[in-house]
Amino acid sequence: MSDVIEMATSRRREIFAAVSSASGPEDAVGAVASLLSVSAEEARRVLRAPLEAFAGSAAGASSGDAGQGFALRPFTESDDHTALFHSRSSDSTSATGGSWDQDRTERELRDGLARIEAESAMWFVAVDTARDALVGLVFGEQIDNGDVDVAIWIRPEERKKGFGMAALKESRRELAAFFPGKHVIVRAPLAGGR
Repeated sequence: MSDVIEMATSRRREIFAAVSSASGPEDAVGAVASLLSVSAEEARRVLRAPLEAFAGSAAGASSGDAGQGFALRPFTESDDHTALFHSRSSDSTSATGGSWDQDRTERELRDGLARIEAESAMWFVAVDTARDALVGLVFGEQIDNGDVDVAIWIRPEERKKGFGMAALKESRRELAAFFPGKHVIVRAPLAGGR
């Protein structure tokens, strides 16, 4: 493992937070470069690294972090899942900036379900199984070159509990099985506001 990847791994929570709040791929590169005090090319190397490099247990993680009691379940049109999607669309810290109205939210939901049906996307609901609580969403979307863009949203009140890292780890496994042989790339927000 190169020095820059090792350094990024030791600060994975900060890296994940920086990438999650970036406004696009180049913004993510700049955020990682600034955070680690490295060049843009080294930051790109960090962003291209396999997710497994960042998905281990952080040193000093609290015992309350997500672990055994976490699962990803396929997104469905159930009332609970669509309500979670609506929560994400109105969250000012999400890729939507909280700016989607009811019509836009419904349109994006219908379009997303159509992509899932066409097998060009896979969405998941992140669940804290210990409480049977829906804590977030994971969006896996195949892009033009065949790679898979991943965006993770965790409810604001459920953040800093390890669910984002658990979602990273589990989504890598799930999406690699659903899109075999494709690169899985974490960036936020997804192009097109999904």
